[in-house]
Amino acid sequence: MVAAANPNGQTTDTETAPVRFIDMPILFDALALQTLPIAIQQQIAAVDDCLPQTQCGLCEHPDGCLPYAAAIVTEGEVHNKCVPGGQPVTDAIARVLDRAPTLDAAPSKWSVDTDTGRPHEVRAIIREDECIGCTKCIPACPVDAIIGTGKHMHSIMTDLCTGCELCLAPCPVDCIDLVPISRDLSFEARQAEEDALRTRYHTHLRRVTEQLSDRSNTKPVVSMVEAKLNNATNQSIDISEEDARSTIKAAKLRSQIKKLEKQLAVRANPQKAQQLAALQDELAQVT
Repeated sequence: MVAAANPNGQTTDTETAPVRFIDMPILFDALALQTLPIAIQQQIAAVDDCLPQTQCGLCEHPDGCLPYAAAIVTEGEVHNKCVPGGQPVTDAIARVLDRAPTLDAAPSKWSVDTDTGRPHEVRAIIREDECIGCTKCIPACPVDAIIGTGKHMHSIMTDLCTGCELCLAPCPVDCIDLVPISRDLSFEARQAEEDALRTRYHTHLRRVTEQLSDRSNTKPVVSMVEAKLNNATNQSIDISEEDARSTIKAAKLRSQIKKLEKQLAVRANPQKAQQLAALQDELAQVT
């Protein structure tokens, strides 16, 4: 049985630990959820149920909604940082935790939808004629809503897109747009959708973990989540954001070095040789 929040922000179970906290993706090992008292686990699950499961990181928790929920309950973090959830989510969390007074929700760059009280939801779309098939947006999507292969046009399954905006930054040609949508879901329909998105995110994390564990996989680490998963897979410890940034930077430097080495193997070029030496020095400093 899973502790869940109803429309009044009350939990519906007070006796059992949340089933979904069993066999969690390795990314969440640092939360040590199953070591917490059952009442605390239930509170975390209830707060997580309030969150929209966009996994966008705008709450300053790049690992997703669950770590933010855990921080709210166990560390007393403010409960108004969910940007896509807006005031309704902030108020729902306050009711779950019996916190008062209610805080103003973190502002969004999107206007408020008068039907829902939340910022307008958005969906990402790719301008297909401008896509170069670089694949950089694909691993950035937390729910695997982007399909495509190298040097071929990509597409976004809008029914699965959460509007997290995480695919925008990796795109080198800025061919991804965000389109506002309007819809007013019932509590039950929204809860079902969020449950499905949570499951997709956990599936995404497990798949990436398997890829990183495969020593024959030469795909570079390109995101914060991948960096943390890579570290957890190989060392069974969590890493800081600074370490994650260093991991990503090192992966990019190795890619640039490998490219230059191939070019220099074909034809000598003093300028490129100098650039290669500089990159190798930079990599040595990062690692």
